[in-house]
Amino acid sequence: MNKWVGVFVLSGYLYAGVVDDFMNKNYAKVCNFKNITSYAKDEKILSIIGVSCVKSDKLYLLPFIANKLKKTSYGRKNAIYFMTIFMQKKLLYSYLFDNFDISDFSFPKTDYVLSIVFEAIKNKEYKKVDDFIVINDKNVAYYVYKKEDKMIIDKFKGGNLIKRYWFR
Repeated sequence: MNKWVGVFVLSGYLYAGVVDDFMNKNYAKVCNFKNITSYAKDEKILSIIGVSCVKSDKLYLLPFIANKLKKTSYGRKNAIYFMTIFMQKKLLYSYLFDNFDISDFSFPKTDYVLSIVFEAIKNKEYKKVDDFIVINDKNVAYYVYKKEDKMIIDKFKGGNLIKRYWFR
């Protein structure tokens, strides 16, 4: 009996560690393949890991998470969210590198940077300035361009660079 109590306490501790790291905004620490495999059957924790992957821009792990989110309603909804962002990344990359037409694709809208950029490019709500795609969204400007094998998105507010995103 003590053996099982120890396992329960240990798993509760690990669960608390992921939640604590998430609550403390240590998203990069939460989002890793080890956590995905360790919590493969816990859709609540997998969802926390998935949100952490989005917040830390580690989108390459989202398909592994989405594939496991299938037993609960909230799990399936989170899988849609994660795969929407992942597919938008892939389509934008193909648009930028291969001039692939994305105008026929529709996805649920999210507040993630790729969704904002995807919708603007899809709807042709941007300007082309040299090698940059410039998108103005309210009081924020996004500059989208390619550099080597990366898609770069620079987010500006008031003329100041707020964040640089890069994706492969």
